[in-house]
Amino acid sequence: MADAILMAGGTGGVTSDDVTAGKAHVLKGYKTVTTESNDEIVEGEMVNRGNIVDTVGFENAHWDSKFLARMEQGFYAQNEQWKPCVAIPYAVLANGIGVDANKMLDSLTLAGVRGTIPIRGYHGPDSGEMWLYPQEGGYVVRIEEGYYHMGGNRQWKPYVIVPTALAKSAVNYHPEATLNNTTTCGEQGQIKMINTQDNGYTVNQAKFFALDPPREKLVMGLGHGNAYYHRNDNNPHVEVDASVLGTAGADSVLQWQTASSQSGIKFEGSIPRWVCNTGDVISAVNNSGFAWDDATGANRGRGIVTKIPNGHYIQGANYVFLPSPNLYPWNIREGVNIHGIVGTMKDSNAGRVAFRNATFDGVLISGVANIGLGNNLNSYSVPSTEIIDGIIRFNNGVTTTGGGLHEYYADRRQMESITLAHSVNLSPFRTIRLGLKFPYGGQWGTREGNGHLVGILWTLPTNITPNYNFSRNSKIHPNIIKRLGYNRNIIPRYWGGAYPSISVGTEYFVDIDVSDLQGHHRIVLGIGVESPVRNEATVQTNVFVTNSVLGISHIEFIN
Repeated sequence: MADAILMAGGTGGVTSDDVTAGKAHVLKGYKTVTTESNDEIVEGEMVNRGNIVDTVGFENAHWDSKFLARMEQGFYAQNEQWKPCVAIPYAVLANGIGVDANKMLDSLTLAGVRGTIPIRGYHGPDSGEMWLYPQEGGYVVRIEEGYYHMGGNRQWKPYVIVPTALAKSAVNYHPEATLNNTTTCGEQGQIKMINTQDNGYTVNQAKFFALDPPREKLVMGLGHGNAYYHRNDNNPHVEVDASVLGTAGADSVLQWQTASSQSGIKFEGSIPRWVCNTGDVISAVNNSGFAWDDATGANRGRGIVTKIPNGHYIQGANYVFLPSPNLYPWNIREGVNIHGIVGTMKDSNAGRVAFRNATFDGVLISGVANIGLGNNLNSYSVPSTEIIDGIIRFNNGVTTTGGGLHEYYADRRQMESITLAHSVNLSPFRTIRLGLKFPYGGQWGTREGNGHLVGILWTLPTNITPNYNFSRNSKIHPNIIKRLGYNRNIIPRYWGGAYPSISVGTEYFVDIDVSDLQGHHRIVLGIGVESPVRNEATVQTNVFVTNSVLGISHIEFIN
C-alpha cells in the first residue's frame, strides 16, 4: 500500500467506489479503503498463516484419482528459501489412505503404523487342528495366521506339517479295524485275512455249532475268530461236520414238521398225529374204554382204561375223554369221590335226625304238608304246618288255659299232628323218635297217678286212599297202620288243683317201634297224653301251655 495525496475542493483522491478489494483481501494489520468501508480506511481481515500449517482435512478424491489435503484459508508466505507448505500428521495420512496394520507384514511401517501380519516363512508351524468337513467335501487343516512364501529360490510352495497322531485321529484310523495288508499313517492293520479256499476248502472249521432258541438262530463260531474271510469266487464259508446235526430221520419226526440232521436239511417227518379239536380233552378212539382191575406187576388196582391209537403223537390235549353219562354227584353216594366227582346223594338207608331246630335234612323228609289222613282235609288228623321257635307248632291254641294236648282215643281224630310231605321208605329203620318241646314252659298233671306221654304214628301205603266214616266220626280205611309209643309215668299227679310246672325249653322224647314196616309209606305223626286208668269219657290228664306254643321239635329215624 502507498500513501495518497488528496486534492482540496473535492477533486482528485480515492473512494470506496474506486477500489475492488474488500477487507477479506487485505492482510490483517494493514489498513486501506475497501469496497465495503464507505470511503473510510479499515483494517484487513486476511489471516497471515506464515510458512507452514497443519492440514485440517485429508480426503480420498477417488473421482479424480487423487488425495486432497485441506488447509485453513489465509495468506501463506515463503520463508527465505522455503516455500509455503501444508503439514499432514501421520494419523491423518494413515486414516486418509486407509493404512491397516492387520493387512501389513510386521516388517513394514507406513505413516507411523507397523504391520501385524507375522512372517511364517517357507515351512510354517505344525497344524494343531484337522477334521472332516462333509459340507465342503473334504478335510479341514488349520494353519496359523501369517505370511507364507515360496522356498528353495522360489521353487517350492510353502507348507505346514499335520502330525501323524492328529491325522490318525482326524481320519479315525484304527489298526485293529484295518486289514493286515494295509498300512495307514505309518501303522499296519491288525485284521488277519483268511482265504477259505486254503487246505482244500477246510481251513475254516467252526469252533462251535449251537442253537440260540430265544433268537431262533443257528450259530457257528468262525474258526479263526475275528478276521477277514474271503474267497476268489466271492463265497467265503465256514464248515461243520454233518454228524453234529444229529441222527434223526423222518420216522423220528412228526408229520407236517421239518427237521435237519445228517440225514438231510429240512426234511419232513412221518410220525402221525392224534389231533384234538375239542379243547384240552381228546375223545378215546371209537369212544372205547372199560373198567379194569390191574393184575399186572404194577398192581394199580381198579381203574378206567381208554383206547388210544398206537404210534401216534397226541396233539392239543392233556386228557382222554371216555363217555360216562351217569357220572354226576347226585348219582354217587354222599362223600364218595369218583374221578374228582364227590357224591351228593344222601343215603336214605342211614339213620339220622330228619328234623331239628326248624330244619329238615332234605333226605328222608323235606317238610310237612297241609293235609291230613282221609278224603276230607281234617277227616282223621289235623295237620300242623307252622314252624316257630324251632318246632312244628300244634294248632291247639283255643283253650282259655292256653292250649295243650288232647288225650289219645283210638277211634277219634288226632288233633295234635303233622303230615310229612313225602313218603318214606321205612324198611331200613327200627324206631322213629319224636321230640315234644315247650319253648315257653307250661303246666300239666293227672288225677289217677302219673300219666303217660303218647307218640302216635299212622302210615298209609302210597297206593291207598284213607276212607273216613262220617257217621261215627271215627274209623279209617282198614289198611291204615297205627303205631304207638309211650314215655310212661312222666306226667305227675296233681292235688287240689295245683298243676306241676313245666320249665321253659323242656323237651320230652317218645320212641315208636316201626321195625316190622317195609317199603314206602305216607306218614302222620302226633302226640297225645293218657291216664294210667283209661276212661275215655272223662279227661283224666290236663296240659296247659304258656303262649300256646307247643309242638314237635325232633324227628329221628333210627336203624
